[in-house]
Parts: sequence; structure tokens; C-alpha cells
Amino acid sequence: MQPLSVDLSGALERTLGPGRGLPASALEAEVARLADLPSWMEAERAAGRADWFDLPLDEGPAEEIRAWRAAALAVDDVVIVGIGGSALTARIVDAVRPSAGLGPRLHVIDTVDPRAVEALTRSLDAGRTHVIGVSKSGGTLETTAVFLVLEAWLVERLGSGAAAHLAVIAGPGENPLRRHAEVHGYPAFLVPEGVGGRYSALTPVGLAPAAAVGLDPRVWLRGAEAVRGRCLDADPQVNPALALAAVHGAAERAGRGVAVLWPYGVALQPLAPWWVQLVGESLGKPGPDGPVGVAPLGATGPADQHSLLQLLVEGPDDKLVVFVRAGGEPRGPTVPIEGDAMCYAAGRSLGAILEAEQRATAEALAAAGRPSITIDLVAADATGVAAFLFAYQAAVVYWGRLLGVDPFGQPGVQGGKDATRRLLTE
Repeated sequence: MQPLSVDLSGALERTLGPGRGLPASALEAEVARLADLPSWMEAERAAGRADWFDLPLDEGPAEEIRAWRAAALAVDDVVIVGIGGSALTARIVDAVRPSAGLGPRLHVIDTVDPRAVEALTRSLDAGRTHVIGVSKSGGTLETTAVFLVLEAWLVERLGSGAAAHLAVIAGPGENPLRRHAEVHGYPAFLVPEGVGGRYSALTPVGLAPAAAVGLDPRVWLRGAEAVRGRCLDADPQVNPALALAAVHGAAERAGRGVAVLWPYGVALQPLAPWWVQLVGESLGKPGPDGPVGVAPLGATGPADQHSLLQLLVEGPDDKLVVFVRAGGEPRGPTVPIEGDAMCYAAGRSLGAILEAEQRATAEALAAAGRPSITIDLVAADATGVAAFLFAYQAAVVYWGRLLGVDPFGQPGVQGGKDATRRLLTE
């Protein structure tokens, strides 16, 4: 069974254009425009310009991290210090661990807010904590600042023993974070040179947190590998990345300037902020004919039925919604029959209510003529989620090719970084 499938019927059966009369058949034209993309991807791989695409095929880093985890000190808490893709990936890992009792607690720090950092150190036992700093460049301000603060906290309490409680994940070469780790004897895991932060979930950026909380990091690679081959097929009915790029591209060209990812289920919620970064930072750029890109918006299960759904159904018709749901979810407790006077779902399980709410939300959009896509994962586990991550990475690369932009850089972010450096060093 494939870990991921894409249902486009919610978009194909409705217009993709906001009042412009663009029929769903426009998707066929979009597919034709994308037909050469799989062969282009093959050429990029052959030229060494698509390292992220072959990450699922190399279990070497996963084996290295498994060996480190087996030899590392037993701890109760693991702190991931990172920002952007490194922090978002770690939260995804934590959400899909099989059981709340498996492995240490995982904490993710992606802020320099002193309240958050001080609250964390007050709550942890330094002798039972492992800190992992994650920065491909090795100079990310937020990551290096907090890592040094936590390193000092460990040294203050553990002295020379602090080294056994620290590790880093960084890029190659003259990398400040990597050099720091080498000087102090910390394990240092590699983010390959050709893999950007938001495409790094299948590098040690995702593999190390997985191992730290008790998951087999090889499962991440195998989940992505299960969908990787399909992402090179020229048929969008086989290739989920091509299908997603086609619908997103057609919607954007028709004037739908907002894309919404709406996961249902607690284990899937961290996918939304990860996807927002992937889409926003990869595609919001100057195109050949002017600025391109959509505004990515993350929604939250049933909660946003009581907020965003009103906007999506009766607000401006300028959005494409992508639902994400998973099979094999626990049904959970049943609402007692005795409560039927208060709850019309008495006798139903909580899982059945969650499933009905997602279907009802899709129906409400359909009744209003608003398009949607549904992505089904075989399960909300490491295999299904890794397949989602890989498929959407490939979709965004194809989509970027369609828009005529480089989906890997983020030059628009540099201005803020430069201003921060000036304010802190003047």
C-alpha cells in the first residue's frame, strides 16, 4: 500500500478561478506545461543539482545517528536548538512518535525570548538533558546565541562532563558551529552542502531528533523512498508531486493567491507550519514577469471550522484548500449514550466525530463552489509523514520551475539579517 495518495476531485469538479470562469479542464493545460518536469528533474540529479531528491537512498547518516544514540548517555529530555526547517521538522518528529511514553521528552527552542529559554532551564535537570544545536550555515543568530547560553548552563552544572550532553548538526567546511563542536569534542552530524534548510528533513536535521526520541531514523528514509520513484513519473495520476504542482499552478494563474493547508488530527498539525515555510520561502520571489507566489496559510483541524471556515466559504473566492488526513487513526472513547440530550453525537467515538468534521468541511466548501484537494496518508506515522514531506518538496520544486523562480534560495530574508547584525554590532 502506498503511504500517500492525492484526491483532486474537489478541485477538478469546481472552477479554479475566482469568478473568471476558468473550467477545471484548465488543469489539462497545466499538466501539459509540466510534462517535461520529471525529465528535467532527472537531468538536475545527473548534474548534481538535486541532492535533496536522493536523500532517501542513503542510509549512511541514519546508521551513524543510530550508533551515536546507542552510545549516548541516557537522558529524560532532549532540547533541539534551531529555527526554520530544523525546528519545524523536530516538531513533526515529536508529533508522530508511536507513544507518549517512548523515549525522552523533546523540547524545541526557536526563539531568543529570554522567558522561554529561562523557563526551560528551570524545568530541566542538566544531568538528564541532551542539547543539540542545528544550523546548516553554522552562524544562524538565534541558534548560535541560544546554543551558547545552554552550553554555558550545562558547563556551570556539570563542568567537564557537559561535553557528553551536547551535539551539533551543521554544514561542511569552515562552519562556525562545526568548528566549535570539534574544538570541544561534541559529535557533529553533517547537513550536505547541496541541501537547504527547508529541504533537510531527511538529513540529520530530522534523523537525529527521530533517534533521540526512540524512533528508528531509517523509517523516515523509507517512507520518503516509497514515494520518491513516483515523483519522477510523467503521469500526474501516478506522480503526486506533479498533480499537486499542476493544481496549485492552475489555481495561482487563475488568481487564487492564497493556499491553505488544513491537517486533521493532532499528529498532523505540525505539517502546517512546515508547509507554510516551504511554500512561502521557496516561491515568493520575482518571476520573469513580476513578483510571483501565493500566501500560504496553515489551518488547525476542527478548531478552524469555528474561525477560518467562515472566510473560506463566504469570503473572497481566492483560495485553494488542501486537506491532509490519515487512516488508521484511533477511534478513541465513545460519547456516552446518556448524553444524547446534550450532544447529538452520543454513541459515536471521538475519532468518528473528527472524521465527520473533516468531510463536512470539504462538503461546505464544495457547496460554495470553492476548490479543495485531499491528501490521504496511510497512517499518521513516520512513514506517512515522510512521504508527505518528500512529495510536497518535489511539488514545490516543480511549481517553482513553472513560475520561473529558484525554489532553493531566500534572498529576501537577507535584508532583515543584515539589519539585525548592524543593530547588534554598532
